[in-house]
Amino acid sequence: MTVRTIEPDVLAVARRFGLDAALLQAVVTAEGNIVRAVQCSLPSVTTREDALCVTARSAVHAMCDWIKGAGQDRAERKQSFLAFWAGRWAPPGAENDPNNLNANWPVNVGRLWSDV
Repeated sequence: MTVRTIEPDVLAVARRFGLDAALLQAVVTAEGNIVRAVQCSLPSVTTREDALCVTARSAVHAMCDWIKGAGQDRAERKQSFLAFWAGRWAPPGAENDPNNLNANWPVNVGRLWSDV
C-alpha cells in the first residue's frame, strides 16, 4: 500500500466541507487532472480550487444519498449515521446539556427525518 501525502489545498477544501481529506485526495489523485475531470460536467470550472470544491460537494452529496439510499438497510444506515452525528452534535452528558436532553436527540431527529 502506498502512503500518499495530502496536498495543502486539498486539506483546506476538505476541512471547509468537513470531509475526510484522504478521500478527497484519493479522488484528486485517481483523476490525474481534477480540473479537466470536473470540466467534463461543468466546463465553466477553470481553477483547481473551484474543481476541488465541486468534488468535495459531490462527495458530501453522495454520502447523503448513500445514507438515504433505497433498500432494506436504509433504516440501519440512517440510525448508524444519526448515532455517529449525535456523538459530535449533541453528545450525552455535554456541559451545555444539564438535563441530558441530548440522549434523545438521535431518536427525535430520526423520527422527524422519517416524517419528511
